[in-house]
Amino acid sequence: MKLNILDQSPVTDGETPRQAIENTLELAQKADQLGYHRFWVSEHHNTVSFASPTPEILIPRLASLTSRMRIGSGGVMLGHYSPFKVAEQFNMLENLFPGRIDLGLGRASGADAETTRVLEAGVFHNTDPFQKMLELISIIGKSNNPFQYGNVNAMPLTDSKPEFWILGSSPASALFAAKHGLAYSFASFINDDACIPSLQMYHQNFTPSPHLSAPYVNLGIFALCASTEEKARALVKSSELWGIRAFIRGDYRPFPKNEEAIRATFHPQETMFLNHRRASRYIGSPEQIKTQLDGLVKRLMVDELTIVTITDQLEDRLESYRLIAEIYGLEN
Repeated sequence: MKLNILDQSPVTDGETPRQAIENTLELAQKADQLGYHRFWVSEHHNTVSFASPTPEILIPRLASLTSRMRIGSGGVMLGHYSPFKVAEQFNMLENLFPGRIDLGLGRASGADAETTRVLEAGVFHNTDPFQKMLELISIIGKSNNPFQYGNVNAMPLTDSKPEFWILGSSPASALFAAKHGLAYSFASFINDDACIPSLQMYHQNFTPSPHLSAPYVNLGIFALCASTEEKARALVKSSELWGIRAFIRGDYRPFPKNEEAIRATFHPQETMFLNHRRASRYIGSPEQIKTQLDGLVKRLMVDELTIVTITDQLEDRLESYRLIAEIYGLEN
């Protein structure tokens, strides 16, 4: 089982965005030592909760600080950008770090409607994300015999290309990945209700391609491991309170300190929301996490797991990833 990390550079109350980014850099170096297979960074705009709007800038810094892991985008929200420009960026990354770059593509905005308008202001191009994905893959996929816009080539040329992933949380993205023979990463931590329909859609419709000969699934989950279940459930309180504030109250602010989160009280509808989210989160001691994740992989027949862990203290995040790595013997 290949285990990966998706880090969103979460900002905790009282912490600066610079500190959040430094935490991501430290986490990546530790993950590389622990034996994780991939380390992806996300794209979020106009939010004080995450310091992660530009994965294409963070990726080379992460790759230069690590040596074993693949480093990539989880993902590039392609609707905002020119596929040609993204191709140039990832061609450059592949030249700098050959064989270590992942290009995860998403069609969500990673932003609110007003921010999306600002991001795309003055950009005259096809805004259908799926069509833009095909265009980008075509450009990079022909890097030794460049795809051209007239006499314009995506430079620099490369001897290899990034590994393509389609990211999604719905059957629509699963169907697109399947029909074009691409690896699929489903974000269970965002929309677990659509997990089984999406994976079924992907497997039932998969068509082999030059990129991939058989279906390949990477499942993104939220997991938090601590020495005891009691400690793990206490540490997840910050993330839980943030979720209630953001998704129920529309209050997007930095992640609260755990001391505040433990004291928080919720209305009945908020408690229902929280209980629903808890059903698709993997929280507990090392033994419990091993049982939960083994059962998940067996039940859904996924090839890789990508873990999102958010706590108010970096040390607790590092310890959670260390314990999970130890459970699965990643260093070996």
